[in-house]
Amino acid sequence: MRLCVVAGSFHPEVGGPSTYLHRLLPALIERGHHVTVVTHTDAGRSGCDGSFSYPVYRVSRRWPLPPRLLLFSWRVLREAWTADLLFVSDYGLPAALANLLLRKPMVLKNVSDFAWEFSTRHGWLPPGESIDEFQLRRHGWRVRMLQRLRAWYVRAASVVIVPSGYIGALVAGWGVAVERTRVIRNALDERQFASLPEQAAARALCGLPATDPLLLTAARLAPWKGIAGIIRALPRVQRRFPDARLLIAGDGPERAELQALATRHKDAVQFLGMQSQQRVHHLMRAADVFVLFSTYEGLPHTVLEAMTCRTPVVASAVGGTVEVVTDGRTGLLVPIGDEEALGAAICRVLKEPDFGRALADRAHGKLGRFSWEQLLADTEAALLEAAA
Repeated sequence: MRLCVVAGSFHPEVGGPSTYLHRLLPALIERGHHVTVVTHTDAGRSGCDGSFSYPVYRVSRRWPLPPRLLLFSWRVLREAWTADLLFVSDYGLPAALANLLLRKPMVLKNVSDFAWEFSTRHGWLPPGESIDEFQLRRHGWRVRMLQRLRAWYVRAASVVIVPSGYIGALVAGWGVAVERTRVIRNALDERQFASLPEQAAARALCGLPATDPLLLTAARLAPWKGIAGIIRALPRVQRRFPDARLLIAGDGPERAELQALATRHKDAVQFLGMQSQQRVHHLMRAADVFVLFSTYEGLPHTVLEAMTCRTPVVASAVGGTVEVVTDGRTGLLVPIGDEEALGAAICRVLKEPDFGRALADRAHGKLGRFSWEQLLADTEAALLEAAA
């Protein structure tokens, strides 16, 4: 089967969607499918990336939004003309526009709410409005237009893949029939983690102190990731562990604001910027606690990675995270936005290392339900079903 894959981001960019496709597409090719990718790039020029075993066409994000959307849709139209199916990773609008002419089957993997994310980034919503509140409140005309667009392109898909029951409930609220939704949970290939060093060796490789308590978060620096809350919680941790450090892997629109917030902590907060996947795994192995304090998650890929690295997880009890972490058994969950509870949970893991190791060991033992082989089989089945 010939697949035109449409993605908002792609390797080497970091993040769950990029990691997912970079691992999935070669596996689909091994099963006899043909792949072409249309995606974005931060480079000044668009073009075809020849570093993969399949063509990857990139459209520059430096274009203003309206011409960029038209250029991206045109590229999808061109590359998908001879395809059997459109496989869309969370960037449905240009694919749906092109498909008005193509009339191809379309499978959409939806992991978030584009209308909420876009409105949050552009300051169209009250500060702190959560994705769940966004579904219920009435908003201004610009936001309502985005909500209608999002509902239209998601409903235009033949099959909608979601990573969690939580996201499945969201798309059902947008009018997607339950029988067209497939819950396929995010997964990892544990073979990628087989050669990870022990914690002391990982710290040496990363140039990190041998004994300081290390907290790590890895995320796009966007408002809903809650990085500011982790920084504000750090003094609570340092009252009991004065040498505690926070490492922040990732980049994004909030970086300058977060760096300004962190100045009062001097060297205790380190912004590492974009890191390779292998480097992130070494950092996870080096850390004493992995922290995810987001106000929204579909099903957090980074939590699965931390669990595979046997690093204790402290996370907010939100969205698909509660489908991964069982509080007190495979990690610690704290209420959304509760910085006091976050600091206390981190301190508990640092103060009781045996408890932290037990959390990490139980979490690692539960990873079988996030099997890569099952994800691959279920995804291929969804693609073949839509194309039939």
